[in-house]
Amino acid sequence: MSKPFDEAPAGPVTWESLRDAIIGLGERSIRKSYYGMLQEHLTELARFRTLLDETQEAIIVTELSTLRVVDANRKGLWMLGASSTAQLCQPLESFFASDEWRVLEACVHASQSEPRPGSGLLSLQREGEERVLEFSIRQDTFGQSQYLVIIARDVTERMRIEQELRRAKEAAEAAARAKAQFLGIASHELRTPLTSLLLLLQQGARRTGQEACGGELLNRMLRLARRLAVLVEDLLEVSRLEHDRIVIRPTHIDLRAIVADVVTDFRTRAPGRHFILRLPPEPAYVEADTTRVVQVLSNLLENADKYSREAAPVEVRLEMMEGVVRVWVSDQGPGIPEEQRALLFTPFGRLREVGQDSPGLGLGLYISRQLAELQGGQLRLEPADGRGTTFSFSLPLNPDSGWRHPSTQGWS
Repeated sequence: MSKPFDEAPAGPVTWESLRDAIIGLGERSIRKSYYGMLQEHLTELARFRTLLDETQEAIIVTELSTLRVVDANRKGLWMLGASSTAQLCQPLESFFASDEWRVLEACVHASQSEPRPGSGLLSLQREGEERVLEFSIRQDTFGQSQYLVIIARDVTERMRIEQELRRAKEAAEAAARAKAQFLGIASHELRTPLTSLLLLLQQGARRTGQEACGGELLNRMLRLARRLAVLVEDLLEVSRLEHDRIVIRPTHIDLRAIVADVVTDFRTRAPGRHFILRLPPEPAYVEADTTRVVQVLSNLLENADKYSREAAPVEVRLEMMEGVVRVWVSDQGPGIPEEQRALLFTPFGRLREVGQDSPGLGLGLYISRQLAELQGGQLRLEPADGRGTTFSFSLPLNPDSGWRHPSTQGWS
């Protein structure tokens, strides 16, 4: 037979003993009107208790005045190092080692002049391994009494992953710094003797220009030296970009005139290639760095000439649109596979399948895109249409350019 409710249960007061005492009262009062409601409330309490025990947070409740632990869910028992609620009803300090308690003490003993910290980290030795818990403490009132509620979550795995990511990030940054430093030093060391070599070859080519064999050999050496100079300059540009040392000096320029000049220069450099140039009749004024704009356009035309089929034309077209002026450079080469198009704008992103014997380090498009964006513009690869490759380079149109709607423009 169950004990009367007014008799204190033997042993520590636990959730189970209180539940049994209440149920005992209900059994002796089965004809009472409140028995059904009492059973319903007990069922709800049991369900709520199960939910608390299944949550991943540790929940510990202590009296505010004495810091005596009065309850804990299953994770809370693990945090306290207890196996059941029967082991509770002791001071909170008694469940922790001295170094663990020092971390908690500043939070649980906070005064009005020193508010309780919002959250903290606590390292615990449990079940033979060290675990890290992120905890918070708040004050609540239940009935007429005040309590402290400690809520903690095991973040050991999260801390481990964050530490690994931090180490990987530091290693990647160190590798990037070392690479940039190497590129900068190597490029500068190569630049000085290469400049002297170019001067000597140019002088030699002029002196032996009339000699068929000697002149041809020196001219070939000169072309190779110039190619090497371009590679060294690309490496220097990458180093400057990665260290934010690129200087942009914008001026008020006519992009139409610059495009025309670059195409004229390429007609001289590549006499066997037909360049189709389409320009509007009005100037296309932008605020940009002339040298950097020429650098971007030259890179696009070099690639178009390099990858186009022999005797196939390269088309250069400029249009003014709402707020921007855009230049398209189209070739009739083999095109770029869809799955490899994203590689074009990455450092050293060369596509061997497109040009097996093409010289270069794969830096030109990467540098060009960075230069375009530094001037408020864009450099992009247009969607493939099965007829070669088209790149577009755009810059913001100057508001004072006198732009008119395309329907009113002609072509030259």
